Amino acid sequence: MKNKYLKSRLLSIIGWIVVFIVLFSYLQIKGRYNLYLMEQWQIFLYDWPFVASEIWQPGGMIRLISDFLVQFFVYDYFGALIFALLLTLIGFFIASVLKQLASASYLSLLALLPAVSLLFLQFNINYQFAGTTAFLSFVIGLNYYLKIRSLWLRVLFDLCTSLIIYLLAGPIASMFVVSVLLIELFTHFRSSYLFLIPGVIVYLSAELSLRLGVTGEIKQLLLPYGYFIWYQKAVLMYQTWVFMLAILLIALLLHRVKTVKKCVWQAGLVSQFIVIGGFVFFCLSFMIDTRNELFKELEYYISIEDWNMVQKLSEGKGTNNYLFQNCRNLALAEKGKLAENLFDYPQAGIQNIILNWDKSVYVSALLSDVYFSMGHIALSQKMAFESSGNGNKYNPRMLKRLVQTNLIFGNYRVAEKYITLLEKAQHYRKWAHSQRQFLDNDSTIEADSLLSAKRRCLFSEKTISGNEGINTDLKHIIDHNPSHRASIQYLGAIYLLLKDIHNFKRIMERYYGTPALPYLPKAFQECMMLYTTTDAEILEHYDISDEVVHSYKAFRTLKTDQVVQEYQAILNHKIDKQATYWRYLLCYKKNN
Repeated sequence: MKNKYLKSRLLSIIGWIVVFIVLFSYLQIKGRYNLYLMEQWQIFLYDWPFVASEIWQPGGMIRLISDFLVQFFVYDYFGALIFALLLTLIGFFIASVLKQLASASYLSLLALLPAVSLLFLQFNINYQFAGTTAFLSFVIGLNYYLKIRSLWLRVLFDLCTSLIIYLLAGPIASMFVVSVLLIELFTHFRSSYLFLIPGVIVYLSAELSLRLGVTGEIKQLLLPYGYFIWYQKAVLMYQTWVFMLAILLIALLLHRVKTVKKCVWQAGLVSQFIVIGGFVFFCLSFMIDTRNELFKELEYYISIEDWNMVQKLSEGKGTNNYLFQNCRNLALAEKGKLAENLFDYPQAGIQNIILNWDKSVYVSALLSDVYFSMGHIALSQKMAFESSGNGNKYNPRMLKRLVQTNLIFGNYRVAEKYITLLEKAQHYRKWAHSQRQFLDNDSTIEADSLLSAKRRCLFSEKTISGNEGINTDLKHIIDHNPSHRASIQYLGAIYLLLKDIHNFKRIMERYYGTPALPYLPKAFQECMMLYTTTDAEILEHYDISDEVVHSYKAFRTLKTDQVVQEYQAILNHKIDKQATYWRYLLCYKKNN
């Protein structure tokens, strides 16, 4: 008997080690960029005001613990290690609950359902890690409750634990109360009414929190809504809770079964494997949005300024996916090739260069990058500020941008405020401390290649940035800093995508041959060909390449229908040809 027990324990340990390894491997291979993005929007500050702002609200302690853990997700392998361990513990404690309720039924595999649900739920950018950490506190509490035999001790434990979980972990307290009540209904029906009391206490606590102004809606205090930044579909939000209640119900229905035939429990194990496998397949197919995952990957490579990878990842995406096109064109601009290679890729209007601002933190951060690239420091700073979420949900990369832009403007006290803030974050304090050398030190800024180049982009014309249009601002920037080549490339690209050939020709006449535009890049040459086809003197003046001239002559021989069909084939990647500005001009209907 002892050997059988030891063998069972050993198999259980090996099984959970295997579960941990599988979870860790998947998270490291497929979830690496998701973990990185989580760290970017859940900064942890070693600062009492930050701690106090979180801790004095229901669920604040779990949020603090979660944010503390997430700060390590910036390091490779650490995020996968922490998250996999958390999910493994959740599965282990759920398995322990199922064993205590239906020891003879071998239901341990079902314990993986809530863990798998939480794994894939975390790929949703609106779901907070606090929801997963809170779930662990719930299953631990449920385990200890099941070990108590005395009725009044169970009532007292339920009452105290549900209130503690509400205060420390938030809405998951509702799940604890409902789970305990469900268990009591099946195991001690006559006294189960006593376990309504903790539910009433938790509800009254939520009502009190509501009246104290902790949040605006009761469902954020009692339901899974409290773990989401933005509300999602109800099915998605309740999925993990429903699975947990379902497997509890199965265990309770089998509670009084003392022995099970070998063939029956073996069939049960096979069925559990099928259920788990089917759910994993469902999650892979329907719970992970490949576009979101690509955005997370692009965000990572933008943050480390690996522009080759940004360009590579965003190639071949639909022209109407403006977010990816912005990333690709940003990469081209940072490599100094925006005007050279703009129409080597299909374009679909001005939003391929500058997204419409939808006030979301993610688009705000990307627009801050775009404006910073083009040298528009004021708008870059505005978007970096707008990228801050509610409360303390700072993006450290955007905090760094606010440090840079305020140093560029000479707003040293504001820059110091953000430096001080970043110095309270473990991973960013070294970088933040290095920026103190620039405070009140214009000569040091002038010696820095990045800050000095961007400072020369500032313009003093008496106009509010963006009020007269981005094109006007870019002209001011070019006039003040003609060596900042991205500015003229963005300006020309904007006119080309808007099909504003008249104003494009004017800026060519204004800037060509100056330090701002010593030569015409390929896309600019293609547009100027519309004016210079029969004028050898102008061709020579703008130094139009023979390749562009021959390409344009060949294009002129095509009929309109042929051009349209060919352009569509290029967009659909059916033929390997460059789109060129002439095809774009003929085929793309201006809708901006």
